[in-house]
Amino acid sequence: MSIRVAVNVETLVFAGILVAAVLTRFYSLETRVMSHDESLHTFYSFELAEGRGYKHTPLMHGPLQFHLVALSYFLFGDSDASARIPAALAGVAAIGLVWVFRRWLGKIGVIVTAALMLISPFMLFYSRYVRNDAYVVLLGLLMFWAVFRYFETRENRWLYLLSVAMALHFATKETSFLYAAQMLVFLAGLFAWRLYDERWRSEGLRRLFLAGVPVALLGTGFALVTYFQDRSVAEAGVGQPLDPGAELLPGIGLSPIIAAGALLAIVGGIMIAVAVIREYGRRLRTDFPALDLLVITGTLTLPLLSAIPADFLGWDPLAYQDPASFWPTLGVLLVLFATSLAIGFAWDIRRWLPLAGAFFLPVFLFYTTLFTNPDGLATGLVGSLGYWLVQQGVERGSQPSYYYALIQLPFYEFLPVIGGLMALAFGVRSIRGPRKRDLSSEDPEQASRKFPVIPFFGFWAITSFLVYSFAGERMPWLTVHITLPLIFLGGWAIGRFLESVNWSRMRNGKGWLLAALTLVLIVSAARALGYLLGAEAPFQGSTLDELRLTNGFLAAAGIAIGVGVAIVYLRRNWRLVNVRQMAGVITLMILGLLTLRTGLRASFINFNNATEFLVYAHSASGVKNVMDQIEDLSRRTTDGLSIKVAFDDDVSWPINWYLRNYDQALFYGPSPSRDLLNYPVVIAGDNNWAKVDPLMEDRYFSFEYIRMWWPMQDYFNLTPQKLGDALTSPEMRGALWDIWLNRDYEAYGKVTGGDYSLENWSPSDRMRLYIRKDISSLIWDYGVTPAQLVAEPYVDPYLDRIITLPAGVQIGGPGLAPGQLSGPRGIAIAPNGEIYVADAMNHRVQRFSAEGLVLGEWGSFAAAPEGGVAPTGTFNEPWDVAVGPDGTVYVADTWNHRIQRFTAEGELLSSFGSFGQTGEPTAFWGPRAIAVDAAGRLFVADTGNKRVVIFDADGNPLGEFGGFGLELGGLDEPVGLDLDAEGRVYVADTWNQRIQIFEELDEGNFVAVDEWPVDGWLGQSLENKPYLAVGGNGDVCVSDPEGYRILCFDDEGEFRIGWGSFGGGDAQFGLPMGLAFADSGTLWVTDGANDRVMRFELPGEE
Repeated sequence: MSIRVAVNVETLVFAGILVAAVLTRFYSLETRVMSHDESLHTFYSFELAEGRGYKHTPLMHGPLQFHLVALSYFLFGDSDASARIPAALAGVAAIGLVWVFRRWLGKIGVIVTAALMLISPFMLFYSRYVRNDAYVVLLGLLMFWAVFRYFETRENRWLYLLSVAMALHFATKETSFLYAAQMLVFLAGLFAWRLYDERWRSEGLRRLFLAGVPVALLGTGFALVTYFQDRSVAEAGVGQPLDPGAELLPGIGLSPIIAAGALLAIVGGIMIAVAVIREYGRRLRTDFPALDLLVITGTLTLPLLSAIPADFLGWDPLAYQDPASFWPTLGVLLVLFATSLAIGFAWDIRRWLPLAGAFFLPVFLFYTTLFTNPDGLATGLVGSLGYWLVQQGVERGSQPSYYYALIQLPFYEFLPVIGGLMALAFGVRSIRGPRKRDLSSEDPEQASRKFPVIPFFGFWAITSFLVYSFAGERMPWLTVHITLPLIFLGGWAIGRFLESVNWSRMRNGKGWLLAALTLVLIVSAARALGYLLGAEAPFQGSTLDELRLTNGFLAAAGIAIGVGVAIVYLRRNWRLVNVRQMAGVITLMILGLLTLRTGLRASFINFNNATEFLVYAHSASGVKNVMDQIEDLSRRTTDGLSIKVAFDDDVSWPINWYLRNYDQALFYGPSPSRDLLNYPVVIAGDNNWAKVDPLMEDRYFSFEYIRMWWPMQDYFNLTPQKLGDALTSPEMRGALWDIWLNRDYEAYGKVTGGDYSLENWSPSDRMRLYIRKDISSLIWDYGVTPAQLVAEPYVDPYLDRIITLPAGVQIGGPGLAPGQLSGPRGIAIAPNGEIYVADAMNHRVQRFSAEGLVLGEWGSFAAAPEGGVAPTGTFNEPWDVAVGPDGTVYVADTWNHRIQRFTAEGELLSSFGSFGQTGEPTAFWGPRAIAVDAAGRLFVADTGNKRVVIFDADGNPLGEFGGFGLELGGLDEPVGLDLDAEGRVYVADTWNQRIQIFEELDEGNFVAVDEWPVDGWLGQSLENKPYLAVGGNGDVCVSDPEGYRILCFDDEGEFRIGWGSFGGGDAQFGLPMGLAFADSGTLWVTDGANDRVMRFELPGEE
């Protein structure tokens, strides 16, 4: 497999391209921020390098990248740059590998192809990116090189190269299935054509073969098309990337059409096999290299396709975490292994077994992480394809089908596309034109040894474009796999064009002058056309700007006309074809320079910006700005990386990667607690600001940054009408030109009325860096080095009396069935001990016995139309329930803004209330809590209107109290309500962070007589709504939903006891909400996030 290279101009130019490849792939690898996906790869590679192991999951594609990046860390240390070294090496190697295609691309074609690989924006950008695509490019080229060479030489070493390259490809990314499928389809077509072109001894067998081909094709097509259609329907509505640890979609099942198609394909295959084996016999092993390649590629990849038949049969190919469910799929895998072995035995078992070893050994090694993770066999051999099939239904990004045709290729890879069109023109000309030689005189043996490389490049380019365009997941990095075949096809076509140029004519006489004039003509004509098609056309007025525009057009047009006349005069001794060739060469040079500019700008100027379309979910420079400040502060205060820094789930990627060496980093996920106040640095994403901001209050400075952003997506939902309107509008045409040429969105913003400045870019996600005030000055005071961090830790005033109190009884569980719950809120205990629960997200009320047995349920969902009312008996998130002395059940139908009355069994009695902010007693805004006193009066916490309204048992208003305010008696977001034995009303005054007590002076007239603060209720999210309950002994217990605990006070407001933390254990809460005391003194609590109701036995007084 040695490659001999002679030193000449061609090799020197190629060597120069390789030097440029090294410079462009390795320069400033550290600068760009790790994107979301990159940080996953870098972090888990770091875990592997640190000896903490690695377990393959299809979520992050194949394991090869993780091993290579871990090796890079071992050699060069862990950093952004070292994480990107393997991809950069693969990018350089891929350009170097172009040389081995010289015999097919031609002397000039190989230089053009390497140059296109060098300047391609996608090849450049993703050779500096911690993704799998750079390795796929290299391994794909190795696969195809092995195929081409084996076809020509029939030497087994090329089959070994093919096996190893395929193995590493399958250990890299699921694109391997497409590359292998493209190769198999082309080889099958080539083999079929060879058989069709052969002389058959038996005409009957030939007819059997010719009949079997369409039967097999039709059957396969019907089965696959139906399968993917059924899979898309089964996955409709799935909007998030799949978590391999979560409940997975089941198999789609074997539909009759799929079964019929599969049967038809099998029948067609048998017809072909019988005809070919009987006709050619042992010649199949010696005379048909395409068959050898089909057997090796097909049998080695067949076991890895086990997810498809398992899915056909209705089994879940991703259920590898459940042995009982995975056994059927394992059976399919073993059957396919046996089938491959049988075919290999029939072909040539002595050759097949070593080749299978060369394939499966690397696959097993990498998927099992050098045999330390046996589960990797299941996740790799079955899960990889199974997960990829599911992802097509997920349609990550939901990009339109024209995403590559109208966005990615025209913006970045226009030169390879033009080269591909040139190749198409050459192909059409060769088909339509006369043959230059009599093919019958060619040695048949020699002809059979020539692989149709250029037609394969064309097939590869067309199928890649079609498959990636219509597959479910369309992402920018997949453009790499459309661009690669276009580069090879275009490189060949441009090389062939350049070979046809009469270079001696160009160099002699007036050639250089004509070339210079042609360049001026192209530039001036383009400039004149730009004036005509721009937002402001010439000859439109006499103002100074309008005259300047007109003069510019006249100057450009005049130069173009003058130069054109000069060219006509100078070409008198030139053929027109020579002038066209010169114009073509100069045009290609201009396009090449534009492509180079586009690639350099994306990789070295706009690398952190979403103004480029070749990124998605891209990290902004704010991430490194934040990390620079944290590192600076840490080194000043701890003389190292030991500062305490906390971060949430929103920013976890890439922050997890950047905090990998901080030994006191805390991940608090979506559930901030008061413990954050002990951390001088806190990072939170915008989805958690409502929870974190109240904790930080005036203790911290906050700084806001863009964390992650996406390219502008106004190209969604394009129609021919919209496209035509955009191209015929001078203003829009000019704005789009600015975006294409310079990534300048200013004119586009003026046309559309949007703000496309980087500081206001949308879509984007933001984050805040919180720095505690007692140390924040150290960021700017560079004279202090190092400084001793003297923090004032937050002390929870309740901490000494927080205990662990497990629930004695739990009822519920997530679901829709009777007894199951979804987001339970309020709870009430009837005089007879029965329990009523507001099952909010199931839009119903459930009734339980005192022991927790289901006695009944009622209600269904209905939302009140604007200005109207929902049907009585229906609910829109009922948040609370209360029971009167006579057993009447009252329900706060929160988002229908009303109260409904029912019998104990759920029969509707009456309903009153509607949405309003008018101050009328029955004009509610999200009533969230209700309570009934001993006289049967109903108290309603009209939360949005900041008041409590009182009604009699029939819904007649009796009075109200509260109103917005901070003073005693004022309310701000009142929620929980209850009454003590003396008829005093206790109110959870949420946003004032206090409990207020109201007494009745006279009928319906309540005034506040006392209050005590609650060190909790910090967030203002829609779910942080506390409830309270008053026990028979006067104790008041309140829920602290986003503090994940219950706090109990005595009747004087002194804290007595508390319990709870975040989690799903029997002493933990996901979102504690409603509270109710039973007569026995036990406390029932609803856990809204864990969909359950819990009963606690409170300890007695100490």
